[in-house]
Amino acid sequence: MNDLSSPRALARGPALVFAGLTAIGLVVLLVGLGLDADRTWRVYLQNWLLWAAIAQGALVLSAAFRLTNARWQGPLQRLAESFAAFVPISLILFFGVILGRDSLFEWVHHPVHGKEWWYSTGFTFGRDLAALAWMTLVSEIYLYISLRPTLGQARESATGLRRSIYARWTAGWRGEEAERDLAERRGRKMAAVVVLSYALCYSLLAVDLVMSLAPHWVSTMFPGYYAWGGFLGSISLLTLVAVLMRNTPEFAGEITPSRRHDMGKMIFAFSIFWMYLFWSQYLVIWYGNLPEETGFVAARLGSEFLQETWYFEGFWTRIAEPYARITLVTWILLWVLPFWVLLGVRPKKSPAILGAIAAGSVFGFWLERYILVTPSLVPPVDVLAGANSGPFGWIEVGLGLGFLGLFMLCFLTFGQVFPGAMPRKP
Repeated sequence: MNDLSSPRALARGPALVFAGLTAIGLVVLLVGLGLDADRTWRVYLQNWLLWAAIAQGALVLSAAFRLTNARWQGPLQRLAESFAAFVPISLILFFGVILGRDSLFEWVHHPVHGKEWWYSTGFTFGRDLAALAWMTLVSEIYLYISLRPTLGQARESATGLRRSIYARWTAGWRGEEAERDLAERRGRKMAAVVVLSYALCYSLLAVDLVMSLAPHWVSTMFPGYYAWGGFLGSISLLTLVAVLMRNTPEFAGEITPSRRHDMGKMIFAFSIFWMYLFWSQYLVIWYGNLPEETGFVAARLGSEFLQETWYFEGFWTRIAEPYARITLVTWILLWVLPFWVLLGVRPKKSPAILGAIAAGSVFGFWLERYILVTPSLVPPVDVLAGANSGPFGWIEVGLGLGFLGLFMLCFLTFGQVFPGAMPRKP
């Protein structure tokens, strides 16, 4: 059995690749701001909304393992916690959203009647910064509680900066058994704080950073829909990474068919709940048929999915409307394929099938963030007039790769510094 109580060695090949992707993203950001600032900030927000939610959702998954007394996850819990290394980075990157506010939020220039007090620059970004700072604080406390028992054994062989970090984090060491028991008690309490804070703070961010792009649209279900998307996205990314790392020296024999089956069941079940939230939101808008609500749906799904056009004649013409096909592809990647492909037992255990579905889900959430942001800022009428709004332009791809590279660099660095799993009891 592998010794997962030691930190993972930094994989130089992947680290160089992800560093290169990060550099590409930075160059694209700087060049894009000079050539098309509105489009660049739009894509920046799209990617921030994705990776910030996935990083925080991964820690919520770790907290859920604790709260449910899960025992099957093994090293998957530490992998999930490794994603949270991006949480403080997302706080820093949020200042980019603030810098781009003039290009993103109409209410910065034209206050929304009746919502002037809520959508004001100081109050909106002040509370969002406070929410992100709070999430960063509770995340760091949770990680400290979770990691501390693993450092007593690891500090004996640590050197350099890692040794100083371990010494600081293990000050007042009580012994491994006592530290385990203390971490178990404190960890469960802090896990509840993490979960509740995520639900509240990321619901607030959904309102301020997505719904405010179309400030007259109102949905009481959308905040929960966005937060759940971050949670499901983190499970999909965790599954993909686990499948890809299953044959590495650190994880050989750990990502077993049983664990793959459990991860597949999570994607299967939680994608159904994601679809439930989407459908519950859409159905109320459909039968209410109020212009201030249907406009948000029509801009993304097209006119085919409104009451007035609920018939087959002209279907393909309406499906060709701006954004409609991309929205349907997103829906297929996030629910149709996970549901039907992972319905049986064998596909969940197959690394190729499970990994492909997980990768499709992560990509689907990237497209979903595009669909949430872009139609509010570049309406279909502007697309028909020739506005550049496609999801695969050089700015979209470049910034997307940049965020991916930075996220994975944080993940690799965390794995290099901290042990991969709780030391096993003798």
